[in-house]
Amino acid sequence: MILTNHQEVLARWLCERIGYMPTPHLRVIGNVTKEGKILGVVGFDGWNGASCQMHVAGEGNWISRELIRATFDYAFNVAGLKVVLGLVPSGNTKALRFNKHVGFIEIAKIDGGHPDGALVILELRRENCRYLRKEHGQKVYSAAA
Repeated sequence: MILTNHQEVLARWLCERIGYMPTPHLRVIGNVTKEGKILGVVGFDGWNGASCQMHVAGEGNWISRELIRATFDYAFNVAGLKVVLGLVPSGNTKALRFNKHVGFIEIAKIDGGHPDGALVILELRRENCRYLRKEHGQKVYSAAA
């Protein structure tokens, strides 16, 4: 079940797992069982009007198409962003593989930019996101639908 309320609980869960110190503007979307167990959380922070950073954490089989669609619907349709950014340590090959699988592309690498090695900077632009509403009769996806 996709959850957008209970922001404080979901944000704390995310930040504890990724060692992140959020701003007061952090917004999160959670994938939660019917019993209330948090499986994973996607967070958005570092807003500047055109872009923000996306942060993710999850346990087990937590990623679903419903969560991915809700995530990008929120970022691009609700928040009106042009670009979502990901900053991933080069040693986190699982996160890098997942980000690239959903459409992020690597735009820079900062050697020594993270304690685990390089810091990889990825972007996903609105026009390249395959999880959004499409025009002209193509299939439509939206978290609000």
